[in-house]
Amino acid sequence: MNNNILLGETLQSFFYEQLEEAKSTESQLTEEAEAYLVRMLARQARESQVAGRTSPSLALQYLHAKDSDLSSMRELGDRALYIAGILPRSLSRGPVNITYIIGIGRTAYQEVHDRSRGVPVFAELAATFEAIATLLGKAIDCDVLQNDDLLGLYERWRRKKRPQDAKRLIAAGVLLDPVRSDVLQ
Repeated sequence: MNNNILLGETLQSFFYEQLEEAKSTESQLTEEAEAYLVRMLARQARESQVAGRTSPSLALQYLHAKDSDLSSMRELGDRALYIAGILPRSLSRGPVNITYIIGIGRTAYQEVHDRSRGVPVFAELAATFEAIATLLGKAIDCDVLQNDDLLGLYERWRRKKRPQDAKRLIAAGVLLDPVRSDVLQ
């Protein structure tokens, strides 16, 4: 972790720097989305129990948020994004997978967008949820290959052909040939 935090930088400035370093040239985050993510990460870091094992399930939180105020649905989206981007390894020990988390988070942000009369940042978060989760993982230096077992990642790539999975496999030394057999080096 960066020693500058110990020297008095704020969590928000730390997360801003981390996001800036992780963003690639093809990252198309708006300034509003980037600012939202920085604030969300800082809030999650201060309130670590929000995404912990003792938290209610996402499904129960979703049911509660449907009948509650808009902030409950936003908090659900934030929690799902934090889990998908920062804590994906925790999913290997539970009954849900990353696809489920992405679906809940995307739905929560879309619901916030719809119910808030079209606040654009929530539409962006819903539309690019998976890419943002990947960006957050890179920003906080989560080793994505450690979070997915290589065989599980390969099997998912064979089923879904997601470019993110292909990049992760190639980074791990797997030569991919969608037509013929694949070679592990």
